[in-house]
Amino acid sequence: TPQAHLSVQSIIFGGCVLICLAAALGLFTSRRISQPLQDMRRGAERFAAGDFYYRLTIPDTVELASLAITLNRMAAQLAEQIAVITQQRNEQEAILESMREGVLALDTQERIITVNRAAEALLGVVATQAKGHSIQEVVRNVTLQRLVAAAMHSIESTTADIVLRGAEERFLQATATALRDAQGQDIGVLVVLNDVTQLRHLENIRRDFVSNV
Repeated sequence: TPQAHLSVQSIIFGGCVLICLAAALGLFTSRRISQPLQDMRRGAERFAAGDFYYRLTIPDTVELASLAITLNRMAAQLAEQIAVITQQRNEQEAILESMREGVLALDTQERIITVNRAAEALLGVVATQAKGHSIQEVVRNVTLQRLVAAAMHSIESTTADIVLRGAEERFLQATATALRDAQGQDIGVLVVLNDVTQLRHLENIRRDFVSNV
């Protein structure tokens, strides 16, 4: 009948309207969720690249807002920790560079990690060229090489007198100490070099004077 036909059309039309509304609502909800997620993904990528001062926009959704706040807080904490570590490193480097004693730090493979300015002058090496190379490659001195090897697994500090022969003979007093982490595992060796050349010359002068007297 015409009325039944009209009723069916009305139902079909109403169903189409409901489907369109549901699709629009789903699209709106999807965009409302996906856009903040994309923003947080981009923010996480910036955090991973080291941009800890970037801040995520807080979404309207409670769950996503909580996640964004947590990520922002994490980035702020990382930025603070890195700033502290950087300051400590700069302070340590300034102290090392100002020391009159030569300082060498080596890893467990006897590769050089750190060389301060005094050690560069005493050993005739360049820090940028020495880092990453073994002590055997950088310093051709058997006494120093043996000192490092002996100190690597020693509980106590090891000392040795080193003579560097070249255009000018140098006498060094070297002390090597094993470096260990918080768990007591060996992580390398620290060598401190004192130039005692002038002291040796004075001792020789005194010895010659006493001999002559």
